[in-house]
Amino acid sequence: MNLNDLYKKVSVIPIGDFPPSALSGLLHGYISIYSIVRVNPWLEDVYGSQWDIHERIREIAGELADLIQDPSIALEDRVGHIADLMETYLTYSDMDFLDIALDAAYGIISLEGSDEIVLPCRTPEMCRLLCSCYYFTGEEECARLAKEIMMEWESCVKKVSKDLEQLNVWKWLQAEEFYENIIEEKRKEMQLGDMNLVGNNLLVGLKIEGQDLRCVSSCFDVLATKEYINLK
Repeated sequence: MNLNDLYKKVSVIPIGDFPPSALSGLLHGYISIYSIVRVNPWLEDVYGSQWDIHERIREIAGELADLIQDPSIALEDRVGHIADLMETYLTYSDMDFLDIALDAAYGIISLEGSDEIVLPCRTPEMCRLLCSCYYFTGEEECARLAKEIMMEWESCVKKVSKDLEQLNVWKWLQAEEFYENIIEEKRKEMQLGDMNLVGNNLLVGLKIEGQDLRCVSSCFDVLATKEYINLK
């Protein structure tokens, strides 16, 4: 399935019908589409107006804001939802959502009664969360810890370069791209090319069957990112 066909499929599904595990892929797919249309406005004929895309991102942000306040959600999943919600602010500038996300982020990485930052996990989502905290607060410790996580990821790549799928490589490359955009621009050449190559490999194993919306959103994320890269 190509991006245009998948986009039509995704666009008619209410955001509330997507499970929480599908929201990150859905969000990043729409962010890529928004970036494509913003730079190439004639493509509104294909993907709809910037306003329509913006509204879908707003709806996803609303779902994420509810999820990060749910204590029953596993910590690593909450970290991902918080990182995603902060990232929506770069496209959909809602201070209420940002405040909710920052409060939740520091509730996880700060010890009560202390200024020390602690990391309960060292996932690509945590890296993105720290990057956003640094972007919005200027706290250098967040940037330092994000860099630590990225260095650990690069070390793992060297050790298991023959089986990158074990490392959840797509999410790591997204985190690395986000890190470079926010903290350390042009730290590594060919990053977008790496994402394009990995995207091709991932699509081979992704099949959309019925209403498996998590798989639908993953395919949407990969295809939209590839299209954005190719149009740059």
